[in-house]
Amino acid sequence: MTSNPTSPDPADPVFISYRQKDGTGVAGEIAWLLRAAGIPVWRDRDDLPPGDTEARLKQAIAAGISGGVLVTTPDVVNSRVVKILEAPQLLALHRNHEVFVLGIINSVRTDGGGTDYDAPDRLLEIRPGTLSGVDQKSAERDGLLAMIRGLVWHRIASLRNRIDTNDKTFRLSLQTRNTPQVYDRTGDELDIRLRPSNHERLPSVDGLRDLKDTIGLLPDAVTRSGAHRLRVAGGAHLSVAFAVGAGLPSSRIGLMDVIDQRGVTWASDGEARFLTQARVQIADQGNRLSAITASRPSVAIYVDLLPDRSDTAFTRYIEDNEPSLAAWRHLTSASGTLLDPSDAGQIAADVAAHLRALSNDNSNAEVQLLLRCPFPLALLIGRLTNTLRVVVHEWDDSDPIDGGDYRARYVPTLRVRASASAGAIEEVLLPSDRS
Repeated sequence: MTSNPTSPDPADPVFISYRQKDGTGVAGEIAWLLRAAGIPVWRDRDDLPPGDTEARLKQAIAAGISGGVLVTTPDVVNSRVVKILEAPQLLALHRNHEVFVLGIINSVRTDGGGTDYDAPDRLLEIRPGTLSGVDQKSAERDGLLAMIRGLVWHRIASLRNRIDTNDKTFRLSLQTRNTPQVYDRTGDELDIRLRPSNHERLPSVDGLRDLKDTIGLLPDAVTRSGAHRLRVAGGAHLSVAFAVGAGLPSSRIGLMDVIDQRGVTWASDGEARFLTQARVQIADQGNRLSAITASRPSVAIYVDLLPDRSDTAFTRYIEDNEPSLAAWRHLTSASGTLLDPSDAGQIAADVAAHLRALSNDNSNAEVQLLLRCPFPLALLIGRLTNTLRVVVHEWDDSDPIDGGDYRARYVPTLRVRASASAGAIEEVLLPSDRS
């Protein structure tokens, strides 16, 4: 995961150079978007131990980086570290190595309110036009996302040869509960990391928004790599795992293996379908002749695949929402025992068939999905939901914000549609006061 600075490794992190006085906010935003898109980041505030700043920054660059982002703000002119140390080294690496990518995020405005594209050369006190060939984007959200897209495409293009010699397998790491920093990277093609949450159970709302804005890059990243197989490892909130699976649908990415925290492989298997030997069963169900709704019908499915039953949160959900549901199902494992990872593909196919049938039988209803299953299955189920509209919920047993009902609950978190053109996450539903 480290590299000789004379030969950058495209799997290494991207270094963010900025002036703390007025660039911290922009640097933080680009760092979190990079991590959500799967690119590890070197940033002083997150990754450098105490000590002399200049010496530590030299160590970070020497340890191995695949690219850099220069955050240009008005006060960068007063930063000796950026002007004398970081910018020249990053520019030299960019000039000397085709694999090393460099970008500029520019928050300096012209008198007319536009982006001042001459500002980086001027404020860094280098010859005018020196940075004219470097990709430069504004510090607005759209500009940051355009920069992220370019960095992802460059990273994947640079890793194609490695993927080709590694059994044509694209490796993806996913974590939502770790505190993201450079030492958390795995060396995989992409390492997706989200902002840490202040909530004991639920993911960060801002982290989910970052993922929403970047998840559309995932399927193209895999297909551009030339990979024939996808391997996902890690652990995540189930709503995020499901959404990432939906972002990598079986219709585009044929073979997927998911490696759980114990190193056990859960492999995908075909499309959504009912099996001759069922892997899941309907433990309970309900139907209404007409649900109370002024929009698309809604159905709910509780996918409860752990051997010890836990119905409290689902019971509460039905009590609160049954009048608006056209139908609901409670699915459990047909075996009633611990799941066999070797059956994962068939289990996911059976569950996805139930989701599709219940939606189709109720006028293409939106599926309210409540998951209680291992992390790998959330991914494998998600990738089989092409064309379905799904609201995926997170389990929460924290103290209520108001009221006296202390039972665990399911909280709507993400609206997901695998076939959506802008990306699998259509909307972040989790309210900010819950993260």
